[in-house]
Amino acid sequence: MKKNISDEEVAFKIVNIYFEEIARLGFKRSLDLDAIINAYFYTLQRIKNKDKLLVEMRKKVMEEEARLKTQSREEMIPSMQEQTRTSITEETRTEEPGH
Repeated sequence: MKKNISDEEVAFKIVNIYFEEIARLGFKRSLDLDAIINAYFYTLQRIKNKDKLLVEMRKKVMEEEARLKTQSREEMIPSMQEQTRTSITEETRTEEPGH
Protein backbone atom coordinates (compact mmCIF):
# COMPACT_ATOMS: atom_id res chain seq x y z
CA MET A 1 0.00 0.00 0.00
CA LYS A 2 1.43 3.36 -1.06
CA LYS A 3 1.42 6.20 1.47
CA ASN A 4 0.91 9.76 0.31
CA ILE A 5 3.43 11.98 2.02
CA SER A 6 3.71 15.74 1.77
CA ASP A 7 6.29 17.51 -0.36
CA GLU A 8 7.78 18.90 2.83
CA GLU A 9 8.34 15.42 4.23
CA VAL A 10 9.89 14.23 0.97
CA ALA A 11 12.22 17.26 0.95
CA PHE A 12 13.17 16.60 4.58
CA LYS A 13 13.96 12.95 3.87
CA ILE A 14 16.05 13.79 0.79
CA VAL A 15 18.04 16.43 2.67
CA ASN A 16 18.45 14.08 5.63
CA ILE A 17 19.86 11.32 3.44
CA TYR A 18 22.11 13.81 1.66
CA PHE A 19 23.60 15.14 4.88
CA GLU A 20 23.97 11.64 6.34
CA GLU A 21 26.13 10.82 3.32
CA ILE A 22 28.13 14.04 3.80
CA ALA A 23 28.68 13.17 7.48
CA ARG A 24 29.73 9.66 6.49
CA LEU A 25 32.34 11.10 4.13
CA GLY A 26 33.63 13.48 6.80
CA PHE A 27 32.44 16.83 5.44
CA LYS A 28 30.14 17.50 8.38
CA ARG A 29 32.49 20.01 10.04
CA SER A 30 32.07 22.52 7.22
CA LEU A 31 28.25 22.48 7.41
CA ASP A 32 26.27 25.19 9.09
CA LEU A 33 22.58 25.72 9.75
CA ASP A 34 22.18 28.01 6.73
CA ALA A 35 23.52 25.32 4.41
CA ILE A 36 21.04 22.80 5.77
CA ILE A 37 18.10 25.23 5.55
CA ASN A 38 19.08 26.24 2.01
CA ALA A 39 19.33 22.61 0.98
CA TYR A 40 15.88 21.90 2.42
CA PHE A 41 14.19 24.84 0.64
CA TYR A 42 16.03 24.12 -2.60
CA THR A 43 14.87 20.51 -2.50
CA LEU A 44 11.32 21.53 -1.60
CA GLN A 45 11.19 23.96 -4.52
CA ARG A 46 12.48 21.30 -6.92
CA ILE A 47 9.79 18.89 -5.73
CA LYS A 48 7.06 21.50 -6.14
CA ASN A 49 8.29 22.30 -9.66
CA LYS A 50 8.38 18.67 -10.76
CA ASP A 51 4.96 18.87 -12.42
CA LYS A 52 6.00 21.92 -14.41
CA LEU A 53 9.21 20.19 -15.49
CA LEU A 54 7.34 17.04 -16.47
CA VAL A 55 4.95 19.08 -18.65
CA GLU A 56 7.90 20.76 -20.38
CA MET A 57 9.66 17.44 -20.92
CA ARG A 58 6.52 15.83 -22.30
CA LYS A 59 6.06 18.73 -24.73
CA LYS A 60 9.65 18.33 -25.98
CA VAL A 61 9.23 14.58 -26.41
CA MET A 62 6.01 15.04 -28.35
CA GLU A 63 7.67 17.67 -30.60
CA GLU A 64 10.55 15.30 -31.26
CA GLU A 65 8.17 12.43 -32.04
CA ALA A 66 6.26 14.65 -34.48
CA ARG A 67 9.53 15.67 -36.14
CA LEU A 68 10.63 12.05 -36.45
CA LYS A 69 7.32 11.07 -38.05
CA THR A 70 8.01 13.41 -40.95
CA GLN A 71 11.49 12.03 -41.63
CA SER A 72 12.03 9.20 -44.05
CA ARG A 73 13.80 6.04 -43.00
CA GLU A 74 16.87 7.10 -45.00
CA GLU A 75 17.05 10.41 -43.15
CA MET A 76 16.85 8.72 -39.76
CA ILE A 77 19.18 5.80 -40.48
CA PRO A 78 22.03 6.51 -42.90
CA SER A 79 22.73 3.71 -45.34
CA MET A 80 25.91 1.65 -45.06
CA GLN A 81 27.17 3.19 -48.33
CA GLU A 82 26.69 6.72 -46.95
CA GLN A 83 28.45 5.80 -43.69
CA THR A 84 31.37 4.28 -45.62
CA ARG A 85 31.63 7.38 -47.85
CA THR A 86 31.65 9.65 -44.81
CA SER A 87 34.32 7.65 -43.02
CA ILE A 88 36.53 7.51 -46.15
CA THR A 89 36.19 11.28 -46.57
CA GLU A 90 37.14 11.85 -42.93
CA GLU A 91 40.15 9.53 -43.21
CA THR A 92 41.31 11.32 -46.38
CA ARG A 93 41.08 14.70 -44.66
CA THR A 94 43.24 13.57 -41.75
CA GLU A 95 45.88 12.10 -44.10
CA GLU A 96 46.25 15.26 -46.21
CA PRO A 97 49.46 17.22 -45.56
CA GLY A 98 49.05 20.32 -43.41
CA HIS A 99 46.19 18.85 -41.32
